[in-house]
Amino acid sequence: MIKQIVISVSMLLFIMMAPLPSIAQCFTANTAVGPGEYLAYDVSYQIGPVWTNIALVTFSTVQEIQGGKEVLHMKLNGKTYPTYDHLFKVRDSYESWIVMQTWQPVRFQRYTLHDDNTVLLTQFFYPAQSFFLYNLKTNAGPVTKGQLPLQKCFNDMVSSIYYPRTLEIENLRPGTVIPISALYNNDPTTLRMVAQGKGLITARDGKLYHCLKFIIKMNSTVSLFKENSDLVVWFTADKNKIPVYIEATLKVGTVKIYLKDAKGMRNPMTALLSK
Repeated sequence: MIKQIVISVSMLLFIMMAPLPSIAQCFTANTAVGPGEYLAYDVSYQIGPVWTNIALVTFSTVQEIQGGKEVLHMKLNGKTYPTYDHLFKVRDSYESWIVMQTWQPVRFQRYTLHDDNTVLLTQFFYPAQSFFLYNLKTNAGPVTKGQLPLQKCFNDMVSSIYYPRTLEIENLRPGTVIPISALYNNDPTTLRMVAQGKGLITARDGKLYHCLKFIIKMNSTVSLFKENSDLVVWFTADKNKIPVYIEATLKVGTVKIYLKDAKGMRNPMTALLSK
């Protein structure tokens, strides 16, 4: 059971922050995400009567120059806490490079270690030509190379995590449905995100936040989840739109993800009501 939960820490964080972009929602502007940002999350699972932190997931951003272009380098890292490494060791790294002015991905790289199983995936994007190239290597197997088409207004796995924070989600009416489309590994997936209004959430450090609530309706293409189960996400109700708390119902049990630390935010944390 622990293996099923821990192996998907990074995937849960990918989905929880919600790949919002769809064909009808192209990038317009970004006032939320900037270089120097750092977010950390505890991933908790109920073992018997006790909720236990089994993994840490962090996000960070840095500004770089790549190919003569100014890019935002986004990093996602997930790892089990040492206490659980003997049950199932996870060391996950996901990285994305995007053009800051257009939000177009330039490159994506995934390296994951689950016990002794490794996956290395690299993608190079050519949006003007509507295709991307990929290199995939699993364990000691040969490298697989290929070319696949791109849809308009796409995001890779990591840029899709940050992209919702650039959208106008603050004043959506409860019940508003947002189509969810993203590239997960080399495969597109589509879900539904539903606005649920606003509320108050206490983070792991005891801070109280004014938040926006959304429910993501899962489907059978995401194997860990029950058909039509809900993944609940609470974003800060300010210009940063940081996920503060996530709850996911899996086929076996429930996972809770708590904001542990937030530094280097681009805007004042006006959603923070108490310290």
